Amino acid sequence: MKMPFQGRFGQERAKLEMRMRATLLITAGLALAAPAQALRGPNDVRDMVRAGEIMPFEVIQRRVMQENQGEYMGSQFDEGSRVYRFRFLRDGNLINVDVDARTGQPLGQPSRRRQSY
Repeated sequence: MKMPFQGRFGQERAKLEMRMRATLLITAGLALAAPAQALRGPNDVRDMVRAGEIMPFEVIQRRVMQENQGEYMGSQFDEGSRVYRFRFLRDGNLINVDVDARTGQPLGQPSRRRQSY
């Protein structure tokens, strides 16, 4: 009976195919195990605002922009903790301002991180 992979080249090819199959199976397993919340989008944030769970982004953004100096770099929302993070660039430092989306109140002191160029 002839083996499908013979010789050194065949053995290396068989090992490579096994690794590729294992990687594919692991990747597929991780994708299936991902929580459904990870697939949520902007409509869910709007639904939270409509339900009164969190304050509208625009209201919080306006307040944060008035109270913080520097160049506004953007923001992100963490649905799990219900926290908005606003980023400003001031004097070469990246400033993170975390705000509770439920109350609109800042959480602690803004954190600084030196931005390298």
